[in-house]
Amino acid sequence: MYKNDPMKAYMQDIGEIPLITKEEEIMLAAKIKKGDEPAKHKLIKANLRLVVKIAHDFKGFGLPLLDLISEGNIGLMRAAEKFDPAKGAKFSSYSAWWIKQSMRRALSQKSRTIRVPVASAGKINKIRNAKLELQETLGRQATDTEIAEHLDFTKRTVQGLKLADLKTFSIHDPIQKGEEGNFEEIIPDPNTSTPDVIIEDNESLQRLKGLITRLDERERTILVMRYGLDGSRPKTLEEVSKIIGRTRERVRQIQMQSLKKLKSMIDDENLERSEAMKQAAEKEARLSGRKNIKAAIRIAAVEPNALGFKKEELLKCDSPIEDLQLSTRSINSLRSVGIDKISELVTCTQMELLKIRYFGEKCLVEVRDAIDTYHLRIVSIAS
Repeated sequence: MYKNDPMKAYMQDIGEIPLITKEEEIMLAAKIKKGDEPAKHKLIKANLRLVVKIAHDFKGFGLPLLDLISEGNIGLMRAAEKFDPAKGAKFSSYSAWWIKQSMRRALSQKSRTIRVPVASAGKINKIRNAKLELQETLGRQATDTEIAEHLDFTKRTVQGLKLADLKTFSIHDPIQKGEEGNFEEIIPDPNTSTPDVIIEDNESLQRLKGLITRLDERERTILVMRYGLDGSRPKTLEEVSKIIGRTRERVRQIQMQSLKKLKSMIDDENLERSEAMKQAAEKEARLSGRKNIKAAIRIAAVEPNALGFKKEELLKCDSPIEDLQLSTRSINSLRSVGIDKISELVTCTQMELLKIRYFGEKCLVEVRDAIDTYHLRIVSIAS
């Protein structure tokens, strides 16, 4: 009849067990002290309904009702072993403490991903109940101070226990029940590189691979294996030494020697690039009639080689450079030298922009195309 409802089936089963009198409790307790197992089972079974009653008081705190009943039954069994009728208490009163204690312990250990001590779990339950009571009395949510005064706790204790009571969830949980998609799909990964950083890293890697080809074969082989430059797992000194037939110390020496050579090559390349840009800037200055050009300095008059030449509509455009829909790398580079508006950007020349740190040819092409597109849009709207 109750195959699909375990709770109803359980209630029907324990409802058929007869209750016992206080005299029977005393008699059973005496037998239990002598090790009579059937007597203990009879005392426990007669009080299973008490466990269900108490379990309802602990509903909604993180464990299903059947789990609470199961934990309460463990406490009931412990009470049956410890019960001493000579102290004057009824078994139901005595066992209630053990049942509640067992349920509280289960809630503190099993209902949360982060374990909370039993004593703290009890205080958390008091705070929950106090919040409900005060909400009914005040007609609003109670503050931490009001809860603390109501329970005679400190405000700091209330705030700390409320933090401990925060529920955790899995990133694999659905965003909304009955719908597809989970939290994993919408939570950003802070360790993921942005597209502009990936491009820059790829450019650096390609540049490094080009420089490595200028090393001798043994140096090149060791660096590739040690740093996994061929896409494989980086190897230890021990692994490399076995592959090339040299000692670990010799492999380390060759590695350090190769790295010094690479650093020297990179320094030489940077010096050549810096000198080439300096010469290009000086040439640009001579052609434009200026002796010195500083990177991204805004000029009063728009010169023929400025990005905004013959684009007068953009000279008065105070819109932010974000409206050009540039990459993060381009925007950050421009802002680093104080270029925030489109009107400020279009007064710069290509050479001025190329002298900005991290602003390369790709950024320049992107900016140039974006300005042309934005200008056409403004002109079409105006007409």
